[in-house]
Amino acid sequence: MDNDYNLPHLLEITRGEIFLKKKHNNLTIHDTLIPGFIFLILYVIWALLVINQTSFIHSFDKTIIDLVSNNNATNIAIATKLTVIGNTSTLTVATIVLFIGLLFAKKFAYAFFTAGLMICANGYNWITKHAVERHRPLVHHLVYADGYSFPSGHSVGSATFFGILIVLTILLVKSKFWQTILIIIWALFPLFIGYTRIFCHVHYPSDVVGGWLEGTTFVLLGFSVLYHLYLNKKYE
Repeated sequence: MDNDYNLPHLLEITRGEIFLKKKHNNLTIHDTLIPGFIFLILYVIWALLVINQTSFIHSFDKTIIDLVSNNNATNIAIATKLTVIGNTSTLTVATIVLFIGLLFAKKFAYAFFTAGLMICANGYNWITKHAVERHRPLVHHLVYADGYSFPSGHSVGSATFFGILIVLTILLVKSKFWQTILIIIWALFPLFIGYTRIFCHVHYPSDVVGGWLEGTTFVLLGFSVLYHLYLNKKYE
């Protein structure tokens, strides 16, 4: 029998093919184009409801504000400290650090995916704020906040940044256990940051929901671009 086709050699090839298949499955997920468009539609609908100041939005905001608001000193101290994580300056520094780290790791596509997505999401948010021109709640703010209210910049920035971390965790972390733990942690950050913006009276709840929808839309559509331009070709 030809040595090229002996049993040990075939087993070795088979093991290699299985390894490559598993690696491929670990590093690629389904295209997120359709979910991205679904979130885009939800965001547009939500924005139109806010722009038209519908009774649903007024009722939604009042209900959530009544649930969240309180004068507990501990809650105030935690919320005013935690909300800083979503500041533009904080997320900008975090993005730069992550970008440089990915470059050093020679993950160039992921680095530019991160930077490009943060620039696009925050740039679009600035345009939307000045197009909608919704004023902030006319109550005492527990932290400083300027500019327009919809969508919440903290919610957009945190949903985008931590959404990127979720994507990178799925792509780069091999352990399913640590994938799950990290994804849960990253997902909690935008939720808590959005909560602080309502608690500190600087945003309406509908601003926060709009920010989450916008940030999630950018992450899903951005990943779809990464999938088609890089991942799908790399592991096809």
